Amino acid sequence: MILHHYNELVGFFSRAVSDRHTASDIVQECYARLLAMEARTALNDPRALLYRTGKNIVTDGARRKLAEARMLETLALIMPDEAPCVERQVCARQQLDRLLSRLQAMPRKRREAFILVRLYGLTHAQAAKQMQCSEAAIEKHIVRGVIDCIDLARLFADARP
Repeated sequence: MILHHYNELVGFFSRAVSDRHTASDIVQECYARLLAMEARTALNDPRALLYRTGKNIVTDGARRKLAEARMLETLALIMPDEAPCVERQVCARQQLDRLLSRLQAMPRKRREAFILVRLYGLTHAQAAKQMQCSEAAIEKHIVRGVIDCIDLARLFADARP
């Protein structure tokens, strides 16, 4: 049984993320993923896999926070800054949810290009290489993505009382 690694993993990830509750959540997610893998295939070294899975979860969390910060920066470009601080934070979260749904509604290539350039900060050349297309295609996808977001901003403005 692989459960005897639980306390060891919580200790390790507590030091990595500086929060025991977050570390506990990470370890629980590791076990859930490991059990799903175990149902499909035999695992040679579950302890090492638990550590690798946890590190991937921590990395994904950091990327998600960075992407969220960049999304909020993008929203700041297209939305006027009018609300008080706490109110603005709630509004920004709601706008972020709307932006995420708008991104999901975009065609796949447009969404991918927009995320790579506007959220992950890749250059047009890097995004073109990753998506295996021309830089001109990336530029067009980005322009259309920004237009989609501007249309979303207009929708927000029309919905305000």
